[in-house]
Amino acid sequence: ASVRDPSDTIQGLDTCSYWTYENVWQNFFSSAEKVNRKIIVVGGGPIGCELSQALNRLGCKVTLVSSSRLLPATDKDASSALLRVFQSEGIEVIHNQKVTSVSRLEGDKIRVTLGSNDVIEGDHILVATGRVPNSKGLGLEQLGVEIGQGRGITVDDDLQTSVKGIFAAGDCTGDEQFTHYAGYQGAIAARNLLLPLKDRGRLNEVPSTTFTDPEISTMGLDEDTARQKFGSDAVSVSFRDLSEVDRAVCEGIVQGFIKLVYDTKSRKIYGATIMSPSSGEMISELAVAKASGLTFDKLSTVMHTYPSYSISLQQMAADVYYEKLKRSKSFYDVLKKIGF
Repeated sequence: ASVRDPSDTIQGLDTCSYWTYENVWQNFFSSAEKVNRKIIVVGGGPIGCELSQALNRLGCKVTLVSSSRLLPATDKDASSALLRVFQSEGIEVIHNQKVTSVSRLEGDKIRVTLGSNDVIEGDHILVATGRVPNSKGLGLEQLGVEIGQGRGITVDDDLQTSVKGIFAAGDCTGDEQFTHYAGYQGAIAARNLLLPLKDRGRLNEVPSTTFTDPEISTMGLDEDTARQKFGSDAVSVSFRDLSEVDRAVCEGIVQGFIKLVYDTKSRKIYGATIMSPSSGEMISELAVAKASGLTFDKLSTVMHTYPSYSISLQQMAADVYYEKLKRSKSFYDVLKKIGF
């Protein structure tokens, strides 16, 4: 995939030498002045958030402009918590605003105009508004390979294109853009091409991690999506702040949480959002549990080491398990009376 061209929506951007995730570090380290520069970051998604924090910690003054909340595809609790982290570190966040135009001032300064007509100035602008599939120059049209409206190569669940024997994998398909997902799809596409039996290459749910500090990892459905899909009463939430996690207390981590969404009756895991050091490792455990059909309460029977971050998953599951036992007490009392 390549950087989404933002010049169509941001007037004057093509007259400025703007940064992207592809060239930000080359531009940053080639400059003699590396600290006290003011960087305007456009985009509140994973790339914009990661780079904003990194540049801020390298001594820049960062203003992040987001057209919605931070990490809009993530649970709202994570967005709010990350905002608090950014504010505590001195990153200025402007919500629900779009950049409409950019102009260059004297002395190589940049002026950015927002949809509200407010103006901010800085030394550089970094655009992190997303990426789009890049299939140009491959001659796919001549072969009859169908290209979707989003410029991605159209594939079926087995990753085969509209032309038999031609497979595509990763960002070029227009699916979710994660390195681990592209690698997975590449292996599946090669297997489906060479072997008679097929494996599914397009997944409905892909675990992901945004590598801010702390990391923010997600898997499955967030709370709002689950309640909309299954009904509010059918969905339960287990939430633990990192202030209740012994490992986080020992390390002085004050921002973060662990949140699991599950079915109220069956305890089936619907999804999770974790904001914590090592959240990428913990979310992988929950992805395995969900894929194998392990219910949330049964996770309490899987021993974890102490004092790890992940033992919180066992402790939270134990709370659900014991609550289940309490609700079954009357049933057990009946069984005891009849001799069981």
